[in-house]
Amino acid sequence: MKLFTLSTLALAVTLTGCANVQQATGLDGKAVSAAGGAAIGCVGGALLARVTGQNAAAGCVVGAVAGGLIGYEKARQDEISAATRAQQEAIAALAPLSASGQVKVGAVRTVEVTATDKAKNETKKYQAFDSVSLDIPIAQKGTPEYEAAIGKLKTLAERVADERGSSKIDIAMTAADARANKLTLETASAKTAKGNTVTVTKAADNTVQKGFERITVRAGKLEQTVVS
Repeated sequence: MKLFTLSTLALAVTLTGCANVQQATGLDGKAVSAAGGAAIGCVGGALLARVTGQNAAAGCVVGAVAGGLIGYEKARQDEISAATRAQQEAIAALAPLSASGQVKVGAVRTVEVTATDKAKNETKKYQAFDSVSLDIPIAQKGTPEYEAAIGKLKTLAERVADERGSSKIDIAMTAADARANKLTLETASAKTAKGNTVTVTKAADNTVQKGFERITVRAGKLEQTVVS
């Protein structure tokens, strides 16, 4: 049985270069090219996960912290930026409805998470992406604009699933609208190209304005992380 350490894997990353790392881990170029210790930590964690049979994306999250708390903070900021960008692109796809205020924009929500550096006996708190939503007129369902907007949110959900190990898409409308539009209230799941789970839930929610459908992308939970 071969034993690997993050230091050994980090050295391998340095010697073999990004192309080989991408092939070995299945990570995209962005993850491999991230700056400084975080990049080595992320890729090292993913490699360690791969050789031990664990999820590569989860290994990346842990590895980034092994590469430094700065890398962990950057990963959280990147997730929030990606969610904001996906929401803005979805809004743009729905123009001119967006311009006339017919699309209701929810806040990009965050949640506080902590990461601990055991060597320094230091714990820091960060804001991490939690969820983002849009309320779209039900009458738009099936239009090219609607499909384009949903595509942006779906891509975000897949990205988050690959970074966190899982994500959710919640689809909600009032109970009356659900009956009128024959919405089947159910929960199903699908896999991303990298094998991570996106759970899709369709539910009645009377907090949604009548005539609208609320699409919410939720990130999988981040546990408290410890730098060993």
